[in-house]
Amino acid sequence: MKNEKTVITNLIISSVTQLIILALGLVLPRIILTSWGSEYNGLINSVTTIMRYLSLLEAGINTSTLQALYKSIGENDRHQTSVIIRSAKQYYHNVSVIYTALVLLISFVYPLFLKTTINYWEIFFVFVLQGLTGVISFAFRAAYQQLLNAEGKYYVISLVTLFINICTFAAKIVSIKLFNSILLMQLLGVLIVLMQTAIYAVYFKRKYQWIDTSVESNMGLLENRRYYQVQQLAGLVFNSTDTFVLSIFCGLKVASVYTVYNMVYSALSTVIGIIRGSTNFVLGQSYHKSKAVFFELYHAYSGLQICIGCALTSISMLLITGFVTLYTAGVEDINYLNYTAATLFSLNIILDCTRGASLAGANIADLAPKTTWRYLMEAGINLSVSLLLVRSMGINGVLIGTVVAGLWRSTDSLVFFHRKVLQDRPLKEILFILINLIVFCGFVFLGSKNLFVISTYAGFVKLGVLFSAIVVLFLGLLYLLFYKRNLLSLREVAKEKEE
Repeated sequence: MKNEKTVITNLIISSVTQLIILALGLVLPRIILTSWGSEYNGLINSVTTIMRYLSLLEAGINTSTLQALYKSIGENDRHQTSVIIRSAKQYYHNVSVIYTALVLLISFVYPLFLKTTINYWEIFFVFVLQGLTGVISFAFRAAYQQLLNAEGKYYVISLVTLFINICTFAAKIVSIKLFNSILLMQLLGVLIVLMQTAIYAVYFKRKYQWIDTSVESNMGLLENRRYYQVQQLAGLVFNSTDTFVLSIFCGLKVASVYTVYNMVYSALSTVIGIIRGSTNFVLGQSYHKSKAVFFELYHAYSGLQICIGCALTSISMLLITGFVTLYTAGVEDINYLNYTAATLFSLNIILDCTRGASLAGANIADLAPKTTWRYLMEAGINLSVSLLLVRSMGINGVLIGTVVAGLWRSTDSLVFFHRKVLQDRPLKEILFILINLIVFCGFVFLGSKNLFVISTYAGFVKLGVLFSAIVVLFLGLLYLLFYKRNLLSLREVAKEKEE
């Protein structure tokens, strides 16, 4: 019952938070586009992508810390939890030094490869200031944030994130509209990250006094971190290669077109991330408490992700052309309409949802050593196909690379997890996926016909509400038809525990 209330709290607070952040995130790039043009928009997004690559230095430790905390919290072992936190903090501090050196190196080199009219030193300092925010995060708050995730306090992270995003948005608007300075915008971003670190420090000092900071670190508790590191490296290549490849081979303006669509579909991925962030702790803790509950929970959780992914992308296909037309009105340095790209983005989200639960389940079941090569294969397929097609097909080429890799990875992940952990075959899941894809294709066809003209944001919102109601009702009923038995079983277990 406690977990159920925590999940509901997480979902409500996180959803409201992300809706506000989504609104702010849609407004800001529009202001950058109209104020500074596509080159600056492409630059900012390229910098963000490269910083994601640098964040690989913390790759592995995040997931290994989280998996270790699931176990210690599930067993209510506070001493072990303190050791895990101590070990993670030590690792993060070491990483921050290496991260700083790499930021400086890339800041000098990367601007040399760009075809742009933007000044070299301006690009250099944009990189340095953006990198500084990562240094601060590594050094001071990353370990404690994993503890909040493991305990199911995702709502705390959401509230802090909301406050910081509002401050960041205000600072960027001031920088653009009043001072017309991208460097001031980046500098204010650093100051806001320092404020975020201070908020976490105060919270943990008050709420987690029981953490023993004098314990000795034990990296053996995070023994799978190298496997998780490879997984996250591959995952980052899979998810973040496109912007980098486009900026190099097609220029910053084409990268800007990509980022407009990526902005929309990243927002949809964030909604899915809310579901995962709000519920993963239940899946992780249940594995160490009751395998029977874990199995039922997995099926219901996997089906929910598939259903939500298909619903969100189906709605997007009915609205995307009208939205992009409104959003880029007045920006004439490149054509932003690309329905094929929107379809490919949507397919990638659906494919991600088909394997989300099985990937999480495999890590929870401590199968990281046996899955690592699969992440590398996925990244290799994506990068190879993207490089092969980018010159001839541009944005669509790099997205096809992601789709091809995703198809292979989703199939492999489902088969592997069901065989090794559930010890059955994923026939029910595969059938549910196929039906959802057929429904999605139907909405893609309708969207391509431009049956509904969207000329104002008010009209966009009205049609969005209408389409959402239809799609959610239809796919929601389909989900209940497939997973009613699993949901009823979980409900019965919850009742037994209350009694």
